[in-house]
Amino acid sequence: MDLTTSAAYHGPGWRPRAGSLAEEIADGGLWAPMSVHCDADRLSDVVLHCPPAERLTSGRPDQLQHLRPLRHAPLRRDLDTLAAAYDRLGITVHEFADPVQRPANPYCGANAMYARDLLWMTGAGAVIPRMASAVRAGEEHQTLGLCARLGIPVARTVGADGRFEGADALWLRPGLVAVGIGVRTDRSGARQVAEEAERQGATVLTLTVPRDVQHLLGVLQVLDTDLLAARTSRLDPVEVGRLRELGFDVVEVPELDEVVGGFAFNFVTVAPRAVLMSAGSSRTAALLGRYGVECVARVPVPELFGGAGGIGCATGILRRLPKG
Repeated sequence: MDLTTSAAYHGPGWRPRAGSLAEEIADGGLWAPMSVHCDADRLSDVVLHCPPAERLTSGRPDQLQHLRPLRHAPLRRDLDTLAAAYDRLGITVHEFADPVQRPANPYCGANAMYARDLLWMTGAGAVIPRMASAVRAGEEHQTLGLCARLGIPVARTVGADGRFEGADALWLRPGLVAVGIGVRTDRSGARQVAEEAERQGATVLTLTVPRDVQHLLGVLQVLDTDLLAARTSRLDPVEVGRLRELGFDVVEVPELDEVVGGFAFNFVTVAPRAVLMSAGSSRTAALLGRYGVECVARVPVPELFGGAGGIGCATGILRRLPKG
């Protein structure tokens, strides 16, 4: 038998796979059409999660990295309120499955309501993080389960000695990524994320995250392809200057009480120059409005704040629709 004539051995009937993974995702025939190219593009799909009640009480607040004890019913109400706001905006809400008990970490899943940290979407699939805290170790399983269930390919899993959390990477515009280095994302993790972004053709800008700020998202937000919001007093002025050199106008957000203690900066860009904010963010909303940014709604989420995060932290970004 001449095996060279068989398609199984790459004979005439062999059909090579055409195109790239990004093209397959965009087509939607093999993979879910979930991708992000700019964090100011119109938001289409997100993931939210409310941990089981027993996880929220599996340790003292400080053991769980919470600011105070969290109550399951009010937290569920906050996340349902947030989901309803997304539904009114035509944004599809997905949910992580509940965490599986991990013997090495009895607290695993107690912080998974902060879904933004649990993945970073690209044009060619999800980057799976490696969480920085021992308290959140193992939450990555929830992201992998979501990707398997929805059909989202994994572009990269941060590994070796690297640490990376999804809120430390932003698509400033198509082809330009900012990665923050701080406590939650170290140089090894940032390097791995940068390698993946560069493999997809992007340029990477590395920024410094202050030690008392959790993530880059806490000091920098994308409002449009030429407009950013930044807590400039917390950032390296040289790095802010670099952003301006790259063609961005920067809304300088001062350290108001509603920013420092009220999570007003922890908003979600839902479309170019349109944001969803938490209740109690009126002064920050007014400031953004002077730059043509509309606050489409303000959502009350008081229990969510008790875990040390706001609606930006709670919203895992799965898909944004590119302009045009």
